[in-house]
Amino acid sequence: MMMNNRPPHSGRFGAAIRMPAAPSVPDAEPVYRAGDTVMHPSEGVCTITELRRMALSDAQMRTYYVLKPTTQKSSSTVYMPVARGNDILRPLLNEQDIHALIRRSGEYAGLWIADNKQRKEAFTRILTEGNYAKLIRMIVEIHEERARRTHEGKKPCAADEAILAEAEHLLHQEFSYVLHMSQEETAAFVCREPGVERG
Repeated sequence: MMMNNRPPHSGRFGAAIRMPAAPSVPDAEPVYRAGDTVMHPSEGVCTITELRRMALSDAQMRTYYVLKPTTQKSSSTVYMPVARGNDILRPLLNEQDIHALIRRSGEYAGLWIADNKQRKEAFTRILTEGNYAKLIRMIVEIHEERARRTHEGKKPCAADEAILAEAEHLLHQEFSYVLHMSQEETAAFVCREPGVERG
């Protein structure tokens, strides 16, 4: 967002007219600091480049987290009020967390539903639950079904493929960042890691 650096307006007799300062809003105590890497629910893995006090759309002064998505394809900068960021940002998983989630995913074996409509509804709910272990299991079962259909000379189900793409987007960016793998390597790793039961 462009900042206004114009000099104060001049009045009728040449005296500077000071524009009123933007009203200030009490800030929440920041949970994160500049340099922290966090998970944003829609932008994915982001680095907090600074905490900046400024007035944006509501013209009130407040402190913002300034976030830069780490993906190479993104050139955006995200500004988020500290109070909001404290609620929705979270620290990244570590490598031990990821291995534990993969092991736990076997607890959710049998997610597949034969009826296309019921399966789409169930899998769409899983996308929004925030349960990474269940999400991993869903990804594995969609891959298994894709392999079965390909073996039979059939095309993958379009609805399943759309859900798979969204699920892998949610999961793989963070896993790739933490494990220092490409997203392609992460996809293969998740499906072959010991503890992921196959159907």
